[in-house]
Amino acid sequence: MIEVSLFQLFVIFIIILYIINRPRLGKNEPPLVPYTIPILGHTYDYLFNTKTFIKKCKEQYGECFSIYIFGDVVTILSRDSLTEVFRNNNDFDMELAAKETLPLERLLPYSGNNVPFHVKATRDQISGKLDINIDIAQKYLLKGIDKLIGDCNEPKVVYNAWNMVNFLIALPIANILVGEEAASHEDLVKSLGDLAFDVGPLLVIPPILFFIHKKLHEIVITLPLKFGWNPVSRHRNVVMNRLRPVVEKRLKERKELGNYYKPYNDLWEYYMNLPNFDNTNPNNLHFHVDNLLAITFASISTTSRAAVDALYDLAGRPELLNELYEEALIIDKECNGLVTVPEIQKMVKLDSFVKESLRHGDSILGLPHYMISKSYTFSNGFTIPEGRKIMLYSIDMLKAKEYFGDDAEEFKPFRFLNRNSPATKVDRSYIVFGGGKHACPGRFFAVSETKLFLHKIIMKYKVSTESGKIEDKVFVGPFTSPSEGGLVFENRK
Repeated sequence: MIEVSLFQLFVIFIIILYIINRPRLGKNEPPLVPYTIPILGHTYDYLFNTKTFIKKCKEQYGECFSIYIFGDVVTILSRDSLTEVFRNNNDFDMELAAKETLPLERLLPYSGNNVPFHVKATRDQISGKLDINIDIAQKYLLKGIDKLIGDCNEPKVVYNAWNMVNFLIALPIANILVGEEAASHEDLVKSLGDLAFDVGPLLVIPPILFFIHKKLHEIVITLPLKFGWNPVSRHRNVVMNRLRPVVEKRLKERKELGNYYKPYNDLWEYYMNLPNFDNTNPNNLHFHVDNLLAITFASISTTSRAAVDALYDLAGRPELLNELYEEALIIDKECNGLVTVPEIQKMVKLDSFVKESLRHGDSILGLPHYMISKSYTFSNGFTIPEGRKIMLYSIDMLKAKEYFGDDAEEFKPFRFLNRNSPATKVDRSYIVFGGGKHACPGRFFAVSETKLFLHKIIMKYKVSTESGKIEDKVFVGPFTSPSEGGLVFENRK
């Protein structure tokens, strides 16, 4: 009888794995960067040496090349090839790639696939009501700043400022989403603010099991859900408990007041006006709460990320803080401290600074898509097959000298001043908010709230880094996270 050791079984498994996952390229595909380690391919460099590795690949192979990571061929695109992805949204699907790393439909099972609905709601109810929503944002940003930063006669140091800024941003957004009555409860605001932080770790789990089969990664990260664990459940329960009495109150008011009922200016009122809203059906209420959480996930963390990055960029440059304070002082005197949309539009120096801060987000790769047509041929002649995952070499586009000049690598806060190029404007080189038809619909509100937040901070405090230096972001593979260094707040005299 032949005995087979565990080692021999392991060797056989590795050989089978190698045969199954060996890259197979079709005709006219982008060049596959050579690698020396079978199965692993470029995975190590992708995770731990991303910036240098991808830059070297582009220098050698051009704007369109493929790498082998986690047992799969992934095509990296930059410059002209990158912009083709945005122009041909029927051939490339970003939602499919997002589901691969974060199966949001399982975390929010009642919501389902509602991306077009979320886009319309955000465009019409958030960015589309900018005048109303900025008034709400101003009121609650001031409350939040007073509560979390407060009086700083003596310098106050805040570490890991993203947590603090996330709550500051969540407070006004919560009021815009669910109204003042529900958002008066701190547990609801905290739940909406913490949602992305609690779900976020699922995004950074390296898909090691992709080496065996892509489905295995999804099975493993969703396995706890089958046993009742769901990082969203606690937040859903809090929101449900706080919204039920609000729904009952509004339905009662509608019945009693009839045509004299005055609608509330929040997203929840929009949901209640939908034909399919049914308060008597618990699952229907779950459906709308999950829709709300989906928009929350996409809005609060991204806006707070932009705001905290800008805050660190500002704190490390004292001369910039002084110049922005001069602009803020003039605008604040004109409006007696009550900022509206026209005043935000006058903050041209601050707008240029925010755009430059967003341009220096410094994630190497981003916006993954899947090619969903039978095949796609780029204008450079390269063809990729159906099912190919692509990633956009975003930092290369955002630091391109042909678009931003010879000093593209430098941080120049007033680069966009007097150039008719506001922070919300999407073009072929500025891809922070995506591009084409799928550009972020909430960017108008997000940029306005970020500017309003910075304006209030600049007017009230002198802000500096504890180190006295410009703080670098933290790299997590090809992506970045805000610095965790200390920020020092001190009252203006």
